[in-house]
Amino acid sequence: MHYVPDSARDFLPDDAAAQPGFGLPGGSFHYQSAPVYFLTVVVGALLSADLLIGLFGDSTWAAYQSPLGFRLALLAAVLGGGRILYQTLEGLFEGRVGAELALSIAALAAIVLGEYMTAALVVFIALCGESVEGYTLDRAQSAIRRVFDLCPDVAHVLRGGREVDVPVAQLREGETVTIRPGERVPVDGTVSTGISTVDQSALTGESLPVDKQTGSEVFAGTLNQYGSLSVVANKVGEATTLAKVVELVAEATRQKTPLERTADRLARIFLPFVLGASLVTLIAWRWSTGDWRNGFRPALAVLVVACPCPLILATPTAVIAAMAWLARKGVVVKGSAALESLAAVDTIAFDKTGTLTKGELALAELFAVPPCTETELLRVAAIAE
Repeated sequence: MHYVPDSARDFLPDDAAAQPGFGLPGGSFHYQSAPVYFLTVVVGALLSADLLIGLFGDSTWAAYQSPLGFRLALLAAVLGGGRILYQTLEGLFEGRVGAELALSIAALAAIVLGEYMTAALVVFIALCGESVEGYTLDRAQSAIRRVFDLCPDVAHVLRGGREVDVPVAQLREGETVTIRPGERVPVDGTVSTGISTVDQSALTGESLPVDKQTGSEVFAGTLNQYGSLSVVANKVGEATTLAKVVELVAEATRQKTPLERTADRLARIFLPFVLGASLVTLIAWRWSTGDWRNGFRPALAVLVVACPCPLILATPTAVIAAMAWLARKGVVVKGSAALESLAAVDTIAFDKTGTLTKGELALAELFAVPPCTETELLRVAAIAE
């Protein structure tokens, strides 16, 4: 309920391009939400213990159900509900009215009416929702981080006539960087010495590696394959092409999609209706039975059942899950708005050569001129490679 961001912007901070490697911050949502996980387990344990002791009905266990005179379910509701109440009050002071308000009212009303089990269940379900969100966001963040985790953290730089390893963040324009076979290029620059081929598919999408020699341009995040290259750095840090790509994606993710904004508006409109329906239920029971007390529990049931939390969570969670799934497939979407726009697309036009690739080379067909056989040709080609 509280971890899902307004949009996917939390995945790419404003200064993402300035980070070493131009990736995402290393902090995991699992680490950030560890207190919520622990609180959920504690509340669930207390609630389960209260429920099991009540089901067995053994008088010898009755004392354990109410230690220090307080029901275990009440302790669970207070422990978990304190967090929700704090966030509700914080939102109200900032002028935000959300689903947490209905949840807090429902939990407090249940406690006042002595329905401790109901209050604990409401709180436990909300905490479970937060835990699921934290887990989902961690997986999504990790998937998107892997897409942009292309630039090395350390570069081999020629300084004072010898090669030294320095953090990429400390590189300066004009310095000469050595890229060994199998390493990624840390800067945008020009090859000064060396011959090799560089895989640029991460930036261009072209599956065929590009030959590089003296005078050729190379880009940060691309993969040097065979030979060693010496490159004069023309652009470093946030000025590189890779950093610009990260910056563009971060800028695009700052905007909410129209569907997300609609969900927020509906949630704010829905909340007064929930409170109103609960009040009408209370008045109706008073009208039919002549006693206010008979209407408290039905009104509480309306609050619990009609809480609009799923409405608020559904849209951003679906968007995040979709972007994470696409990231794992190697597709980066420029924000949730672009993702939503795809729903209205019925025709796609591709420019350039009209060729779509997966970024992987494959042998499509083989022609062997006698007396050479296809097997012999493959063997010779493999030796040459």
